[in-house]
Amino acid sequence: MGSAQENKLENMTPASSVASSPDVAAEKQKPILRSQPAPPRLGVELSELFTENVVAKIWRVAVRELEKQNPPTHYPEYITTTSPNANYYTLREADFWTCGFFPGSLYALLERCMKYPQFLPLPAAHRPAFQKQLLKLCRDWVVPIRAMDTRTDTHDMSFIIQPALRMDWELTGNHESLKNVVTAAESLASRYDERVGAIRSWDQAVNYRYSFTDMEKDYLVIIDSMCNLDLLYFAGHQTGNQKLIDIATTHANTVLKTIVRDDWSTYHLLNFDAKTGEIKNQLTNQGYRDWSTWSRGQAWAVLGFTQTYTWTHDPVFLNAAISVSKYFISRLASSKVDAHSYVPLWDFDAPLDTSPPRDSSAGMIAVNGFLLLHQILISEHQADEATEFLDVAVRIMRETTELALSRDRAKFEVPLDGRKEEYPVVKDGEDGKHFDGILMHATANNNEDAHKRYWDHGLVYADYYFLEAGNKLMRMGLV
Repeated sequence: MGSAQENKLENMTPASSVASSPDVAAEKQKPILRSQPAPPRLGVELSELFTENVVAKIWRVAVRELEKQNPPTHYPEYITTTSPNANYYTLREADFWTCGFFPGSLYALLERCMKYPQFLPLPAAHRPAFQKQLLKLCRDWVVPIRAMDTRTDTHDMSFIIQPALRMDWELTGNHESLKNVVTAAESLASRYDERVGAIRSWDQAVNYRYSFTDMEKDYLVIIDSMCNLDLLYFAGHQTGNQKLIDIATTHANTVLKTIVRDDWSTYHLLNFDAKTGEIKNQLTNQGYRDWSTWSRGQAWAVLGFTQTYTWTHDPVFLNAAISVSKYFISRLASSKVDAHSYVPLWDFDAPLDTSPPRDSSAGMIAVNGFLLLHQILISEHQADEATEFLDVAVRIMRETTELALSRDRAKFEVPLDGRKEEYPVVKDGEDGKHFDGILMHATANNNEDAHKRYWDHGLVYADYYFLEAGNKLMRMGLV
C-alpha cells in the first residue's frame, strides 16, 4: 500500500456509533428510521441471547486455549459429542477459513461491554476490570489474523478479517486494524477475473465424485462468496477505491444470474470455463444433490444480497434479497419435520426418511439477513413486509434456543475475598455437564461424496452469528 494511502487511513476515525459488519452501510448511507417499539415479549422471548452463559462460554474457551499457546496457532471450529475430544472444540490450523469467527465472537462481546453493558450480565466483582481483560483477549486472539491480510490463496477474506479486525477499528479506532481490512480487500480483489465477471472462490474442488484442479480450465464460484463482498464495499468506500466497489457489484450480478435459480433457490457451486466465462457445471459440494437447496448456501444468499443492497441501493439487489429470503422462509413453513421446523434441515431437499440433521448455523446466518432486511424495509416505508421478516427471525431464534441451546449452563465463579485471578474463572453449569459451544445441531458438510463428512455438532460460526443476531437486536433498539 502506498504512503499516500497509509496517510489517508491514519487520518480516519471510526464513527462513534457505527454498526458492526454487515450493518455499517445502511447506517452510513442514510439515517435509520427506527421501527415501532418492539413488544416487551422480545426481551423475554429471546433472553437466551443475552445471558451470562453465552459470555462465559466464549470466555472459557478463549482463556483455556491461550494458556496452551499464545499467540494461538489453531482456532476453534467444531464440537462433536461422540469423539475422544467430545464436547470440546476441535481446533483447525490458523489459516483455515473459519479462523475469524472465534475472535469475532470475542469482539461481539466487547461491543456489548462497551456500548450495551446492560446486556452483559456479570458478577459485580468482575465488572470493573472486565472490559480491559476482554480487550486483551481480543487482541491476543487476532495476532495471527493480522498476518493473513495479504493472502491471495482464498476468497474467504471477509470471514477471516472482518469479524474481529473491522470491529477492532470500529470500537477502538485502531488504525492498524483498518489497514489490515483494506489490505485484505485488495488481496481479495486480486482473485477477480473480468472474463468471468467474478472472484474465484476456490482454486480446486475435489471429492469422491469430481475433481477440478486445473485453474487454467476451471473457475469455481460458490454462493458463500456473496458474504465476502461486504469487505470490498467497506474498504472501497473507506479509501475511495472505486475498483473494489465495482468488482463487488459485478460479482454480485454474476452470482445473481448464474447461481440463483429461477425460483430463487440457489446452487452451491458453479464451474465456469476460465477462458470464456461460460457455465460448465452447476453442482453442490456440501449439499444433498446438485439440484437441491443446501440450507446454509441459501442463508449465505439471504445475508449476502441484503448486505449488497445496503451498499449499492440498487433495487435489483433488494428484490434479490427479498426473493431468496422468501424462498428460505417458504421451505421452513412447508417443512414436514415433527417439531422445531424453523431450525433448518441441513439441506431443504434431504429426504425425511434418512433422519436428516439440522443446521443451526444456517438459521443463524439467515436471521442476520432477515434483521438487516427488516431494518432496510422500515427505512423504505414497507412496514408490513418488514414485520414479516422480523417475526420469522424471532421464531428461528426462539426455536433454535429451544432445540439447539447446549444444556451446559456456564457461569463465572465469584472470587473469594482477597483472591486475584488474571482472568475470571468459569465453572461448568448444572450437574457438571460440559459443552464448549453455545449451540448444538449444526452441520458443516453432510454431502455423501465429501472426503470429510461431519454433522450434528457445535460450530464456531453458528455461535458467532447467534451473538451477532443479539447485537443487531440491541443496535436496532428491539430488546
